Amino acid sequence: MTIQTNAFSTYEQIGIKENVSNIINNISPSETPFYSMVKKFPVSNRLYQWQTDALAVPASNATLEGDALTSTAAVPTVLLDNRTQISTKVLTVTDTAQAVATYGRGDEYEYQIVKRGKELKTDIEFALLKNTVKDAGSTGTARTCGGFCTYITNVVNGTANITYSGRGTTALTPATATTALTYNFVATAMTAAYTAGGAPQYMMMPPLLKRAFSSLAYSATPSTADVRYNLSSDKPATAVGTVDRYLSDFGSLDVMVNRVQARQTTDTTVLSKSIFFIDPRYVRCGILQDFQVVPMAKRGLADEAFIRQEYTLEVGAPDAHAIAIGFNQ
Repeated sequence: MTIQTNAFSTYEQIGIKENVSNIINNISPSETPFYSMVKKFPVSNRLYQWQTDALAVPASNATLEGDALTSTAAVPTVLLDNRTQISTKVLTVTDTAQAVATYGRGDEYEYQIVKRGKELKTDIEFALLKNTVKDAGSTGTARTCGGFCTYITNVVNGTANITYSGRGTTALTPATATTALTYNFVATAMTAAYTAGGAPQYMMMPPLLKRAFSSLAYSATPSTADVRYNLSSDKPATAVGTVDRYLSDFGSLDVMVNRVQARQTTDTTVLSKSIFFIDPRYVRCGILQDFQVVPMAKRGLADEAFIRQEYTLEVGAPDAHAIAIGFNQ
């Protein structure tokens, strides 16, 4: 078939109206499970301090009748601290960019504020978790808060169970070689935290380790784990291929997926290959300057603003948590 002679088609037509979707699709993950989970509280200094204490270990205790008792030396509390960190996102939108007609958003300036705000929250999530020690900073160096990794004392590193100082001053040393995840690693980490006095309620891990963890229950040799199903009504059958709650010897834990652990590209040896065991009673986020959008003085044909939060991390009892690191995915 051929086109009719002198037929005027859209290939020559001028002035065809654009057909652009009025929806902007953005699937980049913006969830912050750790930041959303921990309690927030105000702090009033860029150096925040807290105390921990511990009971003496159980020992033989029999006293002679009528004995002249001797006082036992008191052990002082331990003073821990962390630094506040300022995280910002800056945006600049020209006057013209706000004046033109757009698809998918009514106001470019407001759209950029929302987008940068989501980016800032994921940056804060990473800062609170990262395997980087605290830094007091200076007039030429930004101060940083120590990440959760550097305060946890119970560490299962590959095949070794290691105790760290948990003061935010020592970064975790990754295993020299990664290993496959097994229930034994999970049990070892939980045992360490529970023995020390903790009661973790959450397991948090990147997506690929979540797949590895769920696969343990459905493997040919699922170790000591068993999967329980809740069938409450007559409904079509569902193929179950996940484990979202783990019943350990020391309590139940919700299994959380954290995509920030996988998406960040700075810490690929620890954070992206780790499972956190979190006792939410003993971790909080301190806020010195709350999340705020601050317009900047107009200095030309554009509107500028920055979004800011200044925060720190308090790991009230480092022994209450655990981390298992060094797993291949």
